[in-house]
Amino acid sequence: MGKTRLIQLWVSALFLSIITNDARGQFIGFELRNDRRSWSFPFENFNNLIVVPVTLNHTLPLKFILDTGVRTTILTDRTISDLINISYERSVTIFGAGHARELNAYVASNISLSLPGIEGRGQSLIVLEEDYLELRDHLGANVHGILGYEFFNAFVVDIDYAHNKVIISEPATYKPPRNYLGLNFEIIQARPYVPATIIQANGKSFEGKFLIDTGASHAMLVEYDSHEDIYEPPNQFEAIIGRGLSGDIYGFFSRLKGIKFGPFEFSEVLSSFTSNYTDSLITELTRRNGSIGGDLLSRFNIIIDYSRQKIYLRKNSSFKEPFEFNMSGLDIVAKGAEFEKKVILKVITDSPAYDTGIMPGDVLVSLNGIPSRDLSLSEVNYILRSKPERKVSIVVERNGLKFRYKFRLKRLV
Repeated sequence: MGKTRLIQLWVSALFLSIITNDARGQFIGFELRNDRRSWSFPFENFNNLIVVPVTLNHTLPLKFILDTGVRTTILTDRTISDLINISYERSVTIFGAGHARELNAYVASNISLSLPGIEGRGQSLIVLEEDYLELRDHLGANVHGILGYEFFNAFVVDIDYAHNKVIISEPATYKPPRNYLGLNFEIIQARPYVPATIIQANGKSFEGKFLIDTGASHAMLVEYDSHEDIYEPPNQFEAIIGRGLSGDIYGFFSRLKGIKFGPFEFSEVLSSFTSNYTDSLITELTRRNGSIGGDLLSRFNIIIDYSRQKIYLRKNSSFKEPFEFNMSGLDIVAKGAEFEKKVILKVITDSPAYDTGIMPGDVLVSLNGIPSRDLSLSEVNYILRSKPERKVSIVVERNGLKFRYKFRLKRLV
């Protein structure tokens, strides 16, 4: 839902380790080309998700999300790998968040994954039977997969959110910049966890363990059933807080009074709250209480160093921006070959859009006088989360008829 949409994955019992060399001495894994020590390239930012170019088997140019919350590289649709005749070693069963349903997938090995200046050889790939995540519709862009632990473990990854640039460095010779602050993290089950303190609506503080999740759009996800000292906030609204392998993830949005992340502090942080998010085994192993996502991480330039288990942070120009949610109540997806068709997926009850009579299934014709086809999905969401009291004029099509609606944006929480 706009900037807070969650892309969170859990691949059950599937962690395929990186091997540095095979029996013939050929390098297997990710490495910088031409013996470089570092390399940089641009990324695309969709709702605080880092999307990078990846070429599959030196043949097919694709786009993947860089995601610290995923252990094994994922290709989201089997039709893509079938296109270039990739063979599969075996079929597997995977689960979405909460293990709500079993999904079919396949394991492919000895895959090449190339990025600008980077070569990945002998990679393992989890290929989903079909596009369960529907990333294309929800991001309004062609996104085909998710790159996780294997990539981050190979390099020091510098994410410059302010300039949409990724800088990759060899860990052995890397020296962090002096103007960054370093914090320790712990790698559990191939994912990085940091301590952070949340200040709840009742004023009570809780220090917990949170996943650093570059593959989630939210600022903070709180699993409120993970500890008895985490309380449900009184001011909340129920909603679909994201989408995972099991489909829509239900919970509610509210605001934390504050978050303390190392020496950094944030106030009035819009957060997602949910329960029964992970199974008991993962809860026992990680003792996690939630995750820190892109809406908070993007307020820094961050350097992630798995070899030293350090994250380095420097504030950027977004640090003091307020945490906002889509203030219309509309959840919109993009359809069509060029994402030209914007469709109302859901309307939050008692929101400004709900009160006008806009309905799920309506097709957006124009927004504030701009034809829908001329706006990207990101631009649509930017307008709808811009500022309270902004006037919005929407024209939608329903059953061949056009309807015009006007309302003012309003904070829902």
